[in-house]
Amino acid sequence: MIKQAERIRARSGRIDKSANDTMAQGPSEGSLASSIRELNENISWLRRAIITTKQIVTGLGSTVLAPVWRLVNPPFSWLWRTYTALWHRFAYVRTGANGELALSRTRSSFLVLLTVAFLSMFTNTRLGEAVRFVTVEPVIDGVMMAASLRTETFYLTQSQEIDPEGNVHSVRGCRTRGECSEVDAAYFRVSPRLSHDIWKLCVHGNPIYVPDHAVSPIAPGLNECRVTYYGYRMTSSWIARVLRSLQVYPTMLEASCVYLGSGTLSTVQ
Repeated sequence: MIKQAERIRARSGRIDKSANDTMAQGPSEGSLASSIRELNENISWLRRAIITTKQIVTGLGSTVLAPVWRLVNPPFSWLWRTYTALWHRFAYVRTGANGELALSRTRSSFLVLLTVAFLSMFTNTRLGEAVRFVTVEPVIDGVMMAASLRTETFYLTQSQEIDPEGNVHSVRGCRTRGECSEVDAAYFRVSPRLSHDIWKLCVHGNPIYVPDHAVSPIAPGLNECRVTYYGYRMTSSWIARVLRSLQVYPTMLEASCVYLGSGTLSTVQ
């Protein structure tokens, strides 16, 4: 009986050891299989995502990018050909007895500076503002002056400096002295521009246009003023509606005023 009990105890020990070894190895092998399966799933998902993205880009390119490129490519190609032709014609000079073309450092440097100045016009920088001040703005203002420069009578009530750094003022009033509607309202901007300097030189012989001096005749209260301006006011015309939606206001050049008294349009009689 004692020997049989020892044999049963020994067999139980071997079974427990085998079970412990199985439990020790099982979780490790199971976690490895789970990690491999998860990695395969991630690889499959990434492959499907790449294929889907490729299909979207291909479809977008054929339906959207290709038509847009066909639209913008001709003008950009023309600009590039014109620029390269200008570069070769201006930056290269013929030297020597054979008349060989050689790059001129002075001309090429000047052309590079012009290119930088031109590109800076499309940026919101100090250089861009300076370039626009002497190039684009005078052309636009000149066209607007030729089309809409006039002198009319307005009842102005106040002026306000809305941009101290840029010395920009706003002037408000009305076309009529009594009831004022949106169509009769007057809202002008006064700002320093090169075209304003040229206008003042041609009209008054003085090439210095100062916005503070232009709004100085408008006293606080009600003023009857003869206003010289260009641009379109808030009328019922489609041009005025488009400019108003873009927040483009008429520009006042000068005003000659008679002070009518303190108060508003409805109180001062």
